[in-house]
Amino acid sequence: MLTTLIGLPVSELDTPALLIDLDALESNINQMAADIKERGASWRPHSKSHKCPAIAHKQVAAGAIGVACAKLGEAEVMAANGIKDILVPNQIVGPIKARRVAAVAAHTDICVSVDCLANVEELDAAAIAAGTRPRVVIEVNTGMDRAGVEPREATLELAKKIAGRKGVRFAGIMTWEGHCWKMPLGPERDAGISKAMGDMLDTAEMIRAAGIDVEVISVGGTATYLSSAGFPGITEVQAGGGIFGDLEYLRQGANVKPAMTLMAQVTSRPTPTRIIHDAGRKTIDPTNRAPEPRNIDVEEKKGFSAEHGTLFLKEASDSPKVGDRIEFSIGYSDQCNHLHENFYGIRNGRVESVWPILGRGKIQ
Repeated sequence: MLTTLIGLPVSELDTPALLIDLDALESNINQMAADIKERGASWRPHSKSHKCPAIAHKQVAAGAIGVACAKLGEAEVMAANGIKDILVPNQIVGPIKARRVAAVAAHTDICVSVDCLANVEELDAAAIAAGTRPRVVIEVNTGMDRAGVEPREATLELAKKIAGRKGVRFAGIMTWEGHCWKMPLGPERDAGISKAMGDMLDTAEMIRAAGIDVEVISVGGTATYLSSAGFPGITEVQAGGGIFGDLEYLRQGANVKPAMTLMAQVTSRPTPTRIIHDAGRKTIDPTNRAPEPRNIDVEEKKGFSAEHGTLFLKEASDSPKVGDRIEFSIGYSDQCNHLHENFYGIRNGRVESVWPILGRGKIQ
């Protein structure tokens, strides 16, 4: 049983293992909660980064109002494990999923995103049939050009068609200003975020002027939260992945520290400069940002096959040896965590907790 690992030194864990520095994680959770609160917004961390109810509860304990879930399946896991306020900031489409939304609404306050009338109507019908009242927010396209209704008039027209329905409840609007992610830190990014927030606030005012209440204006992610949370009128921010302090989010300027590593094991040393380890693409997805080994001087070139990873030393050495452990800084935690069954919480070099990643595989 995994509980038998608690109290053991980290060296007793088998590999590959996803390790969380609990002191750093708790610091990051408290820091993000404080940063967002002092800017005037509420924190609704995205759970797609961790998919773990135990971590979600730590975020709520630190002040989060609930969580955001990328998929309805994740939301069902969070609801089943006691999270009472859930936003699914994606379109939940089709009669099967509409019935599931209506069912979850009997157990938690769930809110889903919409951007077309047909989807509103199927969600509304399912809610009426189930006798529940899930909330909906309209996704607004503020420049990312993925899903969403255009700001102002188009969003207002859809809001008018949602207001007063007997099944779903209109809650407000949301966006993800993800196009700003690729902008360099500084004036260009600040201007992009400012325009997106202006579009949201203008749209909310138009809806209110039409006599429709706008309770929720939900925005943001870890790449933008330090700016977007500070615009008066923004009610909540969905920044979540930053709690792990991975290399990508640190590059994005998040006010956090590294809290997660991957522990792998050397399985072969074919040459004095080549290292083979047991963390391949099924352990860590390097496509967004590759992991970086700690305390080893390696070439920039790395290799990842399905089950193996390859590192190339800058200078020939017999260390590390076969059986030695390597720790990697995570490149992008969102594309790593869902590949694992458990997080191993480490404090003072020992296993303090084993948290199941219950939302892994929940892609429906």
